[in-house]
Amino acid sequence: MQGINQRIHRAAIVVLLMLTSGCANFLAWQDDNNQEVFAGHGRDIATDVVSCHNRLGTMPENAGAELDAASIGFMNWNIKKGELANWQRDIRELGRGKDLVLIQEAVFRPDFKEAVEGLGHWSFSPGYRSSTQLTGVMTLSRSEPLVQCNLNTREPWLGTPKATSITEYGLTGTDETLVVVNVHGVNFTLGVTEFQAQIDQVRQILGDHQGPVILAGDFNTWRKKRLNILNALARDLNLEPLSFKEDHRTTVFGFRLDHSYVRGLNVDSTDTRAVESSDHNPMSALLEF
Repeated sequence: MQGINQRIHRAAIVVLLMLTSGCANFLAWQDDNNQEVFAGHGRDIATDVVSCHNRLGTMPENAGAELDAASIGFMNWNIKKGELANWQRDIRELGRGKDLVLIQEAVFRPDFKEAVEGLGHWSFSPGYRSSTQLTGVMTLSRSEPLVQCNLNTREPWLGTPKATSITEYGLTGTDETLVVVNVHGVNFTLGVTEFQAQIDQVRQILGDHQGPVILAGDFNTWRKKRLNILNALARDLNLEPLSFKEDHRTTVFGFRLDHSYVRGLNVDSTDTRAVESSDHNPMSALLEF
């Protein structure tokens, strides 16, 4: 009986630790009114296609510092929810000195918040939520965004949302603005209807934007139909894909999952890095307006 009681006691402690850990995950990202905060800046967040479309190109008061148009360091990476060893070290090292860091499967945990401190202003778009964890896409930027839009599309099998974040930034020496789209593509579907809907959101929002664009993320393009949909968007918006001399991007069924496209920007250099801290490898570029 004593052994059973000890096991019950230990189990109770484990459950308590799990519950308190889950609460801490969310409390670390709440304001003084216990409301979840999805941005490390003071801009309002648009949460639908029409509102996002209408906000792009509108200059808010107190716009603040702009990105250096002559040198924009960029990185894109799915970090697998920080589940593998050394992800904190890698995100700090690989993100150091970058002006824009786009993360998929970013996670609302205190250790993630600590890892990205010093990488700039953060803009988070929530996706999947469990009882103890919230994940989504996050864009870190050296300059405060002018606009943030949070969108999501639900996967039909699991009913879980995949997130899209759209942010806009001023550029030094020009009246042009840079729009940055960070996508975690819908994954678990038999057809491509939901993936098409997610991509069409981006098409509708950016249809009138005439300035430079970065479109990047983990698009889950593991079949040709998916890749064709993404490439059709790129053609419609005059986006050019980044290419890599040594390409370490993750592949499934022979198709690459992660992509970066640009418009209105010169590409000075590109790079991919093989890492063990995620099942995706980061890609980076140095861009110039």
